[in-house]
Amino acid sequence: MAKNFLRRLPANKVDSCPLRFAMSKRESKSLSSTWLLVLLIGLILVQIHAESLNEASPEVKFEWPSFPWTRNKTTKGKPSYSMDLDLKNEYSQMEFANFGDFDRHPCRRVCQQGQTQSCYYQLVVHNYQRLGPECQRCQYDERACAAEHCIFGDGVRNPVMAVNRMVPGPAIELCENDTVVVDILNYLGEPTSMHWHGVHMKRTPEMDGAPFITQYPLQPGEVQRYEFQVERSGSLWYHSHVGWQRGFGAAGALIVRQTRQENQHAQLYDYDLVEHTLLVQDIFYETNLHDVRNILVNGKGRNHLSQLPDNDNRHRYERLRVTPGYRYRMRVILNGITNCPVEFSIEQHKLLIVSTDGNDIEPVLADGFFLTSAERFDFVLEANQYAKNYWIRIRGYEQCEGRNLYQGAVLSYRGSARTELPQGSILDNPKGRTSNEDLVLVNDYRFGSANASASSSLRQSLDKDNNVGTVALRSLDPVPWSRYTKFLTYYSSFGSQLAQNGEMHFQIDDISYNMPAISLLQGRHLYQDDGYFCNKSSLAAEGRRCERELCECVHVIRMPAYRPVEMVVANYMESTHPFHFHGYTFRLIGQAALGNLNDLRNIRELDRRGRLARLPDDSAAVAKDTVQIPGLGYIIVRFLSNNPGFWLYHCHIEAHAVQGMVAVLKIGEDHQMKTIPARVRC
Repeated sequence: MAKNFLRRLPANKVDSCPLRFAMSKRESKSLSSTWLLVLLIGLILVQIHAESLNEASPEVKFEWPSFPWTRNKTTKGKPSYSMDLDLKNEYSQMEFANFGDFDRHPCRRVCQQGQTQSCYYQLVVHNYQRLGPECQRCQYDERACAAEHCIFGDGVRNPVMAVNRMVPGPAIELCENDTVVVDILNYLGEPTSMHWHGVHMKRTPEMDGAPFITQYPLQPGEVQRYEFQVERSGSLWYHSHVGWQRGFGAAGALIVRQTRQENQHAQLYDYDLVEHTLLVQDIFYETNLHDVRNILVNGKGRNHLSQLPDNDNRHRYERLRVTPGYRYRMRVILNGITNCPVEFSIEQHKLLIVSTDGNDIEPVLADGFFLTSAERFDFVLEANQYAKNYWIRIRGYEQCEGRNLYQGAVLSYRGSARTELPQGSILDNPKGRTSNEDLVLVNDYRFGSANASASSSLRQSLDKDNNVGTVALRSLDPVPWSRYTKFLTYYSSFGSQLAQNGEMHFQIDDISYNMPAISLLQGRHLYQDDGYFCNKSSLAAEGRRCERELCECVHVIRMPAYRPVEMVVANYMESTHPFHFHGYTFRLIGQAALGNLNDLRNIRELDRRGRLARLPDDSAAVAKDTVQIPGLGYIIVRFLSNNPGFWLYHCHIEAHAVQGMVAVLKIGEDHQMKTIPARVRC
């Protein structure tokens, strides 16, 4: 019997038993068999009890969750496991087997009427590196990069913040009215959030992704689920909305398509492929955040530190493949970090521009177009040229112009050599096929004041009554208000002020934005507005003169809900600024440069005198969610305030927003907003 008990113990337990020789023949003669059995049984029971205690209270140790995850709610404060795991740089610990792009995702489909889906995605935001340790063969063989998950970039080793080991992050493709379910895992060493740029979030304002406005930031090691319905189509995108993370690469395309019956431009093209989506970004090196060093196209491009010619095969360029005789819809998104507007064109090709910011427009045949940060343009390219490779040209201005920064990609016709680069330099013959014809450039930010005698090519080609850029475009959809609608007009401004310590503060309405301590949407019942917010009216009532002294606060501009609203926004600076606010698409009905700061400071009086031109009330003004304000100029936008909530309003240049060019639009009263449980993160 004793032998049977010992047989049940592991070998190491048998070896450690103090009575392991008790059953020897010599000692069995001196002890009675009864006492031996009692002792052995007692020792065995003690061992079994000790083992059960060990199993019941194992050593506390963090293990990365198995994939795919089940839903994981965020926790307050710092996660308990963060003491055992360095989240800063140890991305190599992650098990990425089930993460990457979504080429085979079931929601990547041809959209059919009445067939919407619930689409689930997992996105890991983490620290990574261009030319990191995973890059072995990729440095010498471009075909090996994807297998190694190597981000080559422009060949300069730099830290990035990747999404699923990709910069830019993987494109998400949906159909209109699909429901999106995205689990975001923050594997950075700092908080993050994800904004879904262009999605109005009318039913789910808490999913907008604006930190301390519509949600609390996602802490390191936490998982947050974003779930919302995409009620519109177009070229949208997603990006982090915390600090400089968008500049480090945490962004990707969000493409929402319609059925062929609903698509007003369906007859204009044959193919709409996600590989023809280009995300353009200006980048910095290391942590020199204000020093723009290059422009990349889908994370690739020539190295401006080298003296190699543009068509040297050691450069890595994005390639777009087309078949002669077919028409392709292409999409361009600018993830602008610094003040670097870009000009986009394709060698020896015209571009039929059909959409901006995901909103269909009357088609415009142009030689190229300009983008400021966060703007998007869709165009149709007809592959009607000789079958070879052509340069896709991106030229930077303002801060990029100081370093003569430009970038290229390759339009490659089937039938040409896949690895061959176009002849000549990227910026050779910038006027296209014939140097004598006048160029048509849409959204050109380079325009003079309204009193200038020179007319732009855009005005000549589109609308002689409207002198600049975007305002000359026309929407396919009429404005959603009647001809004689009376609008509530709000006046606002973008500007800057130098603090006494020499620090430059960027401002809206002469106020620099301070981040609140609690999320405004979730915690709106926990404070009194007048005691917590400020704006130019409340500061003026206190006797503050913010145009002469530095004003900083939680800047909130109140507007009533369900009213027709007009905003006149002046730019006190000589450089252009991309104007954007969340939750809405607006109509652009005025845009011009005045060229005089005193006039802009008195823009309300100029408007009263009728000096600010507007489109006719029934004009099909272009619909946008981001638009450039000309240097020393203004824009006029209109919208229906039918989406109550707290919506971020800011310049979309990362450097300016980080330094205070931010405010919040509070649309409606607290009781008109979606009921969300109050929450304070301690």
